Amino acid sequence: MNNSLKQTAFGCIAGGSLAAWYCLFEAICIYNAFPYQADPAAWTKLLLGYVGVGMLIGVACVLFLMVIRRKRPAESADFLICLGVMSFCAVAAVISLMEAHLSLLAHQFGWSLAVTVGILVPAGLLLYALLVILSRSILQRPLEFLCQPKRGIASLVFVSLLAAGSWMMPVRSAELAVEARMTAPSNSPNVLFVVLDTVRPDHLGAYGYERDTSPRLDAFGEQGVVFENAFSTAPWTLPSHASMFTGVHATTHTIGWENHVLPDSRSHIEGLVTYDYHTLAEELSYRGYQTVGIAKKPWLSYDHGLTQGFEQFHDYSIPTLSERLLGSRVMKRAQEKFGKKPSYTFPNSEDKGGALVVDTAIDWLDGSRERDSSRPFFMFMNLNEAHDPYLPPEDVWERFLPEGVSVADTVPDALPSTQPDMHQFVLGDLPLTDDMIVKYKALYDAEIYYQDQLLGRLFDSLEEMGLEDNTLVIIVADHGEEFAEIGTRIGHQLSNVDTLLHVPLIMRYPPSLPAGHRVQSLASTVDLFPTILEIIEDAQQLEEPWNTPERLSLEGVSQMEALQPGGAPARDMIMAHYGNPTGYLSGWEQWADHLRDPLGFPLAHTLRTIDVLRTVDEKFYSYSDGSRAFVELAKDPTEQGSETRTVAPGLQARATLFERRLQQQLGSYLSLHEMLVGHMVASRGVKTAQRGGASSQDVEQTGYVGESSGDGTEAESALVLPPFLAFKESESAHLLRIFHLYKSSHFVKVYSALFSAA
Repeated sequence: MNNSLKQTAFGCIAGGSLAAWYCLFEAICIYNAFPYQADPAAWTKLLLGYVGVGMLIGVACVLFLMVIRRKRPAESADFLICLGVMSFCAVAAVISLMEAHLSLLAHQFGWSLAVTVGILVPAGLLLYALLVILSRSILQRPLEFLCQPKRGIASLVFVSLLAAGSWMMPVRSAELAVEARMTAPSNSPNVLFVVLDTVRPDHLGAYGYERDTSPRLDAFGEQGVVFENAFSTAPWTLPSHASMFTGVHATTHTIGWENHVLPDSRSHIEGLVTYDYHTLAEELSYRGYQTVGIAKKPWLSYDHGLTQGFEQFHDYSIPTLSERLLGSRVMKRAQEKFGKKPSYTFPNSEDKGGALVVDTAIDWLDGSRERDSSRPFFMFMNLNEAHDPYLPPEDVWERFLPEGVSVADTVPDALPSTQPDMHQFVLGDLPLTDDMIVKYKALYDAEIYYQDQLLGRLFDSLEEMGLEDNTLVIIVADHGEEFAEIGTRIGHQLSNVDTLLHVPLIMRYPPSLPAGHRVQSLASTVDLFPTILEIIEDAQQLEEPWNTPERLSLEGVSQMEALQPGGAPARDMIMAHYGNPTGYLSGWEQWADHLRDPLGFPLAHTLRTIDVLRTVDEKFYSYSDGSRAFVELAKDPTEQGSETRTVAPGLQARATLFERRLQQQLGSYLSLHEMLVGHMVASRGVKTAQRGGASSQDVEQTGYVGESSGDGTEAESALVLPPFLAFKESESAHLLRIFHLYKSSHFVKVYSALFSAA
């Protein structure tokens, strides 16, 4: 082999081995900081690319050295040291160059690529000169050892073996995962929980909509149970999902605009961790289920505490583990800069992540290395297609446009679509016409239709994989959407009207849920947690339910009986909460104009919380500013009276009755939660366990019986739920009734067991 070929080969070895080591080091750093599940093999997909780039850098270093070191033997120690040092400096310079160019700091200061190169190249050459000088003194032996080609080959072999071995390693669980307390019985059904973000039931065929927006979901509804009067506990994503996950209302878990994180209240006592809020994913993990979540929604993330209990969570609202590697970020930036630029001359050709979510779900179900096929699964999915801005994919954009309306009339250049535009509508700064509402609804329907196609792919995959008959599938929305039914509001904030709270809810599980049944009675999304547990326990043929303090503290009630034809209603009312929206409105551009005079902000009257209690045909509003509203839904179906915040003279007594019921119910929920699973109970339970006494786990295993207080099971009596009787009773009789209900439900026994050793 001639001298030039040797030098080139040595350059490839030096540069390639350095790049391989960097790829491994970068992956380790990212893995350690990544809170979600981590596939040990993810980094290997880019390893060859890193090595290839490193080899090119090594060859460039050889060419540079051939110019400045003519007629020097390729195998000489001095040449190899210079090549090794040069390759190290060049690789470091390229990495620094890419990181600097991708960083926010560089763009903030307007640094160009030329400026970055002008800084890093001299710095790299200076480092090279310094190391070469030191190689002739104190660094001579270490550099001679490290820069040998054999060492580079050994490095490449070692990293390659690690890459191959990483495919044999299991996927690491997410940071907030919990360990199973039991092995799930073989007859345990799978659970697929799909949330359709921002979907109103009156825009679905299954609920009587005239447009064919949901053919696959309609067919699914014919095979399952459709709830006609299901309501969310909150009008927007974060508190609504928190209630579905925890089984408690927003007034208990406190998530909203005032607080963005599920209060974990973890007590770290000698390695023991207790959680203040118990999630559905945690519960099913304890029962032996493999839990996985998939979403592209910033609110549904680790940072907000909603991934608690999931072994795996694919959060596509942030870069994934592999996308955080430098190589992935560089390729993405190149695609953004040199790829096809988005244009609104034609409709948007991409979805909002729905296809990625469904693809991930199908891949996971179809034997992904993340899945443990020996365990039943609980899969949560969020599909965000119907959320604004209403920009459906190109192939469905025109599907529901009215006659005479073209695509050009509805693209963002012609029809306002940004969040600031929606804000201006609400404030009245931008005219909102009936024609615009018609166009928005047409695009909204197109989004729902596209989402329905994605659901169809998911349903087909379940059938092809043989999972259809043993999977409980739940389709629900987290909230609805307003289209100027009241004033000029578009979106899902500032109110608790039914257009925001009324949601579709469809369940399918052939072994126990009758096909084609429609539930007329009230249901709340807070009921999903206990309903899922009862369906699972029924399928498992358990003699007694697994009643723990966490389960008894749920504020929802199982809809199992109502799911059967002729079954009794599960509840006589639903409640919902909207937190003070100051945190939301302060992000509006117009808010800054009123910082010195907040009361001068046009929406200052909305800076209050809203609690509602709704029965079948009446609805009571309680505002934190002291005002109230009472709506008779038959007379005021769009709830215009909720904005007047007044109660008609003839309805004052009825409103007072609802108000008292609302306050007593909320107070009961908070008391129940604190008594069974609150901060002090958890902390004392841990301390008791450390002293060798009865632990909180021992208490859970004693098997308490009885309904939870205030669960809404006495729907046959109007406005009567345990522990409350009719409001005509005296306070003393009322309190005595509460005591007996607690006693009969073994709550005194629970309380005593938790605190007796404290």
